[in-house]
Amino acid sequence: MRLKLFFVAVTVMAVLAGSSVAWAQGATATAATNALNQDLYGNVQVYLRTEDGELLPKNVSAAIVIAPAAGGSPLPIMPQMLGEGWLFSGLAIGNDYKVQVVASGYLPGEERVRLADTPGASSTVIVFMRPVDQELVFHAPTGQFLLAPKAQKEIQHALEDLRYGRVASAQKHTQIAIQVSPDNPYVQYVMGLSYLLTHRVKEAQPYLEKSVSIDPRQPLALTALGTVRYRLGDYAGAVLVFTKAVEADGTSWKAEWMLAQSYLREKKFAEARDHAEQALRIGQRKADQVQLVLGLALANLGERDRAAALFDTFAKEFPNDANTPDAVKWAKLMREPVTTLPGTGNLTASFEPPVEVPPRPDWAPPDIDAAKPFVVSDAACPLPQILKVAGKTAERLVSNLQEFTAREDFQDVEIKRGGQVAKPSEHVFNYLVFIDQISPQAFDVRESRNDGSAEVELPVVITDTGVPALALAFHPIIQPDLDWKCEGLGTWDDQPAWVIRFEQKPAQPNVLSLFTSPSHNLPLPLKGRAWVFERTGQVLHLETDLVNAIGPVDLRREHHSISYKEVSFQAHNVDLWLPESVDTYFQYRGHFLHYNHRFSNFKLFWVGASEKIGAPKGASGQQDEQQP
Repeated sequence: MRLKLFFVAVTVMAVLAGSSVAWAQGATATAATNALNQDLYGNVQVYLRTEDGELLPKNVSAAIVIAPAAGGSPLPIMPQMLGEGWLFSGLAIGNDYKVQVVASGYLPGEERVRLADTPGASSTVIVFMRPVDQELVFHAPTGQFLLAPKAQKEIQHALEDLRYGRVASAQKHTQIAIQVSPDNPYVQYVMGLSYLLTHRVKEAQPYLEKSVSIDPRQPLALTALGTVRYRLGDYAGAVLVFTKAVEADGTSWKAEWMLAQSYLREKKFAEARDHAEQALRIGQRKADQVQLVLGLALANLGERDRAAALFDTFAKEFPNDANTPDAVKWAKLMREPVTTLPGTGNLTASFEPPVEVPPRPDWAPPDIDAAKPFVVSDAACPLPQILKVAGKTAERLVSNLQEFTAREDFQDVEIKRGGQVAKPSEHVFNYLVFIDQISPQAFDVRESRNDGSAEVELPVVITDTGVPALALAFHPIIQPDLDWKCEGLGTWDDQPAWVIRFEQKPAQPNVLSLFTSPSHNLPLPLKGRAWVFERTGQVLHLETDLVNAIGPVDLRREHHSISYKEVSFQAHNVDLWLPESVDTYFQYRGHFLHYNHRFSNFKLFWVGASEKIGAPKGASGQQDEQQP
């Protein structure tokens, strides 16, 4: 069977929309700057987000400045706040800049951005801010425990050193503070913390115990001491201290987590359950790993179904955690029936074959509508303009795909119904693409593979043909046959990218893909999502799914995931955007299949050339050399 792709296409060109900036240090741009020839100047939009892609909390103050990337002082430009972002205007085009952010409670953030040498150019950058552990934020003691100015200065230096892993320096500063204020609980806490962060718990213990004995109301010191006792195996002592910590600070999800874990070690499962649930309520996504503790507590309380679901969730969300293999094992154990041995007269019991089940739900990536990507929805997204410029990029792609040969490393694997993975089949081919415009509305995309001696077909149950050309879904000819939506500004490989969703219109001919076999010739209605480089309009990544299952041939799932890279043929001063990898997933006639195509060693079709595959123009990062 062959899955064939017919196209009328469109590529998305990211239009560099104006952004916004509100907090900044520096003077307002002068009237003289505003009066300059606007064609020589552009603007940069800046968005601030947490590591999870959320807006910074409203009570966080931030300062944003923009400076030349080559060095020098921040430019005297006050940004303008627009929606959820900020706008720096009056920046000279054709230059590289760095955006620097300082926000309370977060490590300093910096991103680089380039303004194209185009009149009125605009670019957008997202700065993701990493939070500083509150344990390492200076909180000046009050009341009877005020710090002397010299001790306070030393402690501030010590905490800054600890943020950047300079433990020896931090301890030197703290030792000076101890000499000045030996009976201050905060100073003792910082010294104990410096040992705890390097897992030297026995050395941390006396400082933390002295801190708590001087002032038993410090939540941070109580949590640190509880952690020391837990790591030393004193679980009853840890329960005592963590209980005081949550009483002193009802918002500490870390203390609730560790209290739950301590109760679990003490085999007090109801208490462990209650505090694990409280940690999740307070910490939300930050406390997700406590699901493992909650699952163990519930398992020991007899709530097997809920425990199994929590173990499954933990394994899915934290696949690289050291506890994940146990979580998988425990989930399976929770689903095993609780039985007793039959009596000797119980000879009528029947035996049935095991029920076959499909692979785990995550055998393939989720449908594009099941998982929403991170986007800045507030970013202005002029979809008609994006599609107009994108069409030109798609027209270039038609030529690009026919001008190269490549090495194709192909691997296919079948996921068995019980979840086992069959041994992968691996092949290497010489790869070419041919595109014919068979009508004013469609292209025929054909591939040729040679194993070194003769042209061959992929040795698989169902063939995915022409998938690298799916970015032609943005070609101007097909735009009217698709519904388009700009979902916002996101990122791909740390680069700003417009997130564009498309879907075949029900009333239009299905021109993107076709299923062909000796007995069937069926159109495949597709929907997809593309990440389009905000600075150049190239498609960085594309994913598609079927709009609906194809009943006549029992094709229930077809998911494509394609990534593209810029390839520079230096000897001929030619840059082409070409496919780097394709992953295809099929659920077809009871088979669950995964194909992986990787392309490398590109050569121009009309002349051999070595190539350099790298990040998109204007993107940061080094490029990797490869030889054909």
